[in-house]
Amino acid sequence: MCSILGLIDFNNKHTSKDKKIFNLNKLLSHRGPDDEGYFNDEYIAFAFNRLSIIDLNSGNQPIIRNDIISIFNGEIYNFKSIREELKKLNYKFETNSDSEIIPHAFNEWGTDFVKRLSGMFSIAIYDKKKKKTYLFRDRIGIKPLYYYNINDGLIFSSEVKGIINFPGFKKEIDYTAMYSYLSFRYPTNNNNYFFKDIKRLNPGHYLEIDISLKKITEHQYWKLSINKPKQKQSENFYLEKLDQLLNDSVKSHLQSDVPVGVFLSGGLDSSLIAAIATKHNAGKLKTYSVGFKEAKYNEGNKANLISKHINSEHTEIIIEKKDFFENLQKIVEIKDAPISIPHEYPIYALTQKMKGDVKVVLSGEGADEFFGGYSRVQKSPFDYKKNKFIQSYLNFPLIKKVFSVEKNFNFQSKNLLDYFFEKYNWFNFNETNALLNDEIKHKINLKSVVEPWADNFDHNKDKSYDQILSLFQKNHLQCLLDRLDIMTMANSIEARVPFLDNAVVEFINNVPFKYKIKWKSSYHKFKSLFSSSSIYSENNDINKYLLRRCSEKYLPQNTTIEKKLGFPLPMNEWMKDEKIKEILLDRTTLNRKIFKKEQIEKLLKFEKETNDPYDFSGKKIWMILNLEIWMRSYIDR
Repeated sequence: MCSILGLIDFNNKHTSKDKKIFNLNKLLSHRGPDDEGYFNDEYIAFAFNRLSIIDLNSGNQPIIRNDIISIFNGEIYNFKSIREELKKLNYKFETNSDSEIIPHAFNEWGTDFVKRLSGMFSIAIYDKKKKKTYLFRDRIGIKPLYYYNINDGLIFSSEVKGIINFPGFKKEIDYTAMYSYLSFRYPTNNNNYFFKDIKRLNPGHYLEIDISLKKITEHQYWKLSINKPKQKQSENFYLEKLDQLLNDSVKSHLQSDVPVGVFLSGGLDSSLIAAIATKHNAGKLKTYSVGFKEAKYNEGNKANLISKHINSEHTEIIIEKKDFFENLQKIVEIKDAPISIPHEYPIYALTQKMKGDVKVVLSGEGADEFFGGYSRVQKSPFDYKKNKFIQSYLNFPLIKKVFSVEKNFNFQSKNLLDYFFEKYNWFNFNETNALLNDEIKHKINLKSVVEPWADNFDHNKDKSYDQILSLFQKNHLQCLLDRLDIMTMANSIEARVPFLDNAVVEFINNVPFKYKIKWKSSYHKFKSLFSSSSIYSENNDINKYLLRRCSEKYLPQNTTIEKKLGFPLPMNEWMKDEKIKEILLDRTTLNRKIFKKEQIEKLLKFEKETNDPYDFSGKKIWMILNLEIWMRSYIDR
């Protein structure tokens, strides 16, 4: 919906005449081109840019109610019920916006008010009387919030560019974040960003900044967890409940005083959201998809089929190789970071096309992480147990061959988590270590890289599947939400994610795993003993089982069973371009002494065409390329 930005100065040096915040806020105007607002006193400066979605004429910020000043980015979907509750407590409202409930709710319930909110948000509140500032982030981390400790104070921003352009900020590489990026595609620890000392506020957390005491404290108000159901319920019970919750969620996410569209890739997740949205949307729904000239990567036909089924007004754009490379540096500079997943450009290009047509778009993001969409990796406990059994008791060449012990299995793996890394990472740890020069490796805190994954990981075999699923929710999902926010807001489009509604998340994480990824039959489970997960995950089990069952009443049958591609890019084909080789082996790149030349040359020799759907060769080159583009754009300047 907006951007928020602020400076907290413990030493009372900030004045209303200071132009720092004003200039920085202009850099975030793409997130909110409709209006801007400011608040200053001797300790605090708040800045705000508005993208008008609800209450177009009177929802401007900051909102000042008595001694409480607030700014917020996002949407509160249950704001009407909270407003009615506050009215009964004699609070007066001057607008119909969701923004206005925040200072009143904080005044009434203190920091616990955030537990009542259903939505996506980053919030800043200044309690002038107590001389305290609070920064809040939503439960899942849908809306971003970055901060940086300055001398005797703190600066926060919806985007990193609001921090790195602060006078005196020194642009230094965080090599631990770089290592994490190469291994996992993104920095996994919120205390690490690509720029040294920039932090992300953790989802479900808030910062309390006491100006008088010059003290900053982080608190957790909500924890994402997967729980075993207290009592067994039938499949139909879970199915009916999910159907109800998804309808409630989509309906609430359609709240808007401006037109709403839907991303439609042609896969299960976006198709189901679009179908339910059609049911609750007034008028003809607008849907949008991306296509590619390379036929095997193009889901245009699937998207068109769904569009006809739900009778939407559909728009498709075609992305070519030249479009991708011509805009690569631009996308890096929009994000102020290396691109994590190649899909970021298609999202940007699509929202660029949508601009002026809709202001809000619904996305199917989050379904894979909560409903079991990555069965190849999320069922790694099955492979691990199988291979450990073979290793321990049937360690004979013929037996290994018959039971298809996976070639990339690390027989030295200490536990399931180690094995998970082998299957999940694009660069495994050995490859990352081989790629980096020794002097760089000395600057890396490996404990910090692994800690977000290992923290509270329970190796209990009864919980192993749910534990692996939780890793995607806590770590992988954050990367996807970051890219969704930054690429849509770059074009002043607000993305909403109905699958990540509070009620949906809490429900699905209490559903037994067998309803998320289900064997087709006992026979298929037996067959899987003799195949690798990359094969059986396609042929022998059904991922997102409960979601597929739920979709049967909304979508054509073939849509409910087909595998989703989800705005893919032909990376192996595109990364063979000679220009990439020139960049990665030129003097500028090699003189950094970050990457070993011989390792880059080795990586560049990969085969363009491969039958392995999980061949990450092109994506490895892509990651190194992005790091180099980012360093040339920021570190070299």
